Formats: sequence, C-alpha cells, structure tokens
Amino acid sequence: MKKFIRIAAVLALAVLLVLAAGCSKEPDLTDYVSEYRSNIYVGTQEKYSIFVSCGTREYPYRADGTPADCSDLFEVALTVPDNTRTYKISFALDGKTYEAELSFDNVRMIHNYSQSIPAPDAEKIDFTICDADDADAEKINLTAQSVKAGQQVLSLNQLLDAVKKENSKIFSTHTNGNKFSGELYVRLLWNDGACYYYVGVIDTDGKTFAILADATTGKTLATHESEDKT
Repeated sequence: MKKFIRIAAVLALAVLLVLAAGCSKEPDLTDYVSEYRSNIYVGTQEKYSIFVSCGTREYPYRADGTPADCSDLFEVALTVPDNTRTYKISFALDGKTYEAELSFDNVRMIHNYSQSIPAPDAEKIDFTICDADDADAEKINLTAQSVKAGQQVLSLNQLLDAVKKENSKIFSTHTNGNKFSGELYVRLLWNDGACYYYVGVIDTDGKTFAILADATTGKTLATHESEDKT
C-alpha cells in the first residue's frame, strides 16, 4: 500500500511539473511576425539604380495587432534617367530565370516589380534591364549587392530575443502566459553602409511601439510610441 502511495505521489508530482512548465513557457515571438524584411540588395550602373527588398509579409497587409499568414515577397524598385519608357528586367535565382515588365509609380518616380519569391541566400543578384518596346535598345547590366555582405547580421530569433530583453516592459505588457497580444513588423534597414532593424510592436488598438536596433548586436538605439496606425 505504501509503495502504491509513493508511486501515485511521484506521478502526481510529474504531472504538476509538466503543467507548471507549460504555464511558464514564453510565447515564440516569431509566430507573431506579420512582416519580415530579411535582406536588401542595392546596385548602381551609370544613371540606373536598383533597390531590392525581400522577405515575407502578411496578406491582406494591415497593422491591426492580429498576425496573419505570410507569403514570400521579392520587390524591385528601379530608378532610370528616362521615365517615358517602359522597362523589363531579367535575373536568375537558384537556377531559375525570371523576366518581367515593370510598372511605373509616378508618385515616387520609380519603376517597380513584385513577385512571391523566397528570399535568396546569394550575396549578389545580376540584373539585365532593357526597353520593353524596343528590342534593339541598349541593355544595361546591373549587379545588386546584399547590404548584409561582410556583416554578422542577427537572425530573426536573435534580434527578437535582444530587443525583448532591452524593452521588457512593452513586451511583458503584451504577454499573457504563452500568448502574445499583438503582432510584430520587422524590417531590415540600411544607411551609410550600416545595417539596422526596425521592430514595430502593434497592439489590437493600432498603437505602435517602434524600436530601432543595431542589426549586428541587437542593441536598441531609439524607441518611439505612436497611437497612429501604420
């Protein structure tokens, strides 16, 4: 009888430990990321400049504090000397060739293109730019280099761990057990040869707590709280 009681006590303790572990488990913040710009490629050739942004983004795209399923997104913005022409680009990623005609944005004065393509691991992408209406026009060859090349940029997990530690108050406010109330927008930024991360913590009221962090250390450089929806 005593042996049975001891066994039952051990089993009960084991169950309590499992339940306690389950209750104390913190949420995986990567599950609440609705946008992640993981890489940027830039290049210039004469008067032609290209900016490539790649990563994942929720659809429909709205900062409402509720994470949604994300899709791969590969975006190209091309600046050219003559905006009266229509342009085509071609490039290869992972052995597959892509070709597309660009749309003109007359507000930002750029020619753009977007496609659901997984973010590449390559340090550079070679583009060929040509006139969509004139096959005999001169082609421009332009190489876009990853801004992360030569830099030890943090992974998404590493970044979120770092900003959470330095901004524990805002993250604890949105954490209830193993659930996180809100969504995160994470964007790689690049300026003057250095990489940074923007992290937006958005609640269900549309309020945003913005964090600017060093992309190699995760150190918080600046914060800003806004009640405006982004």
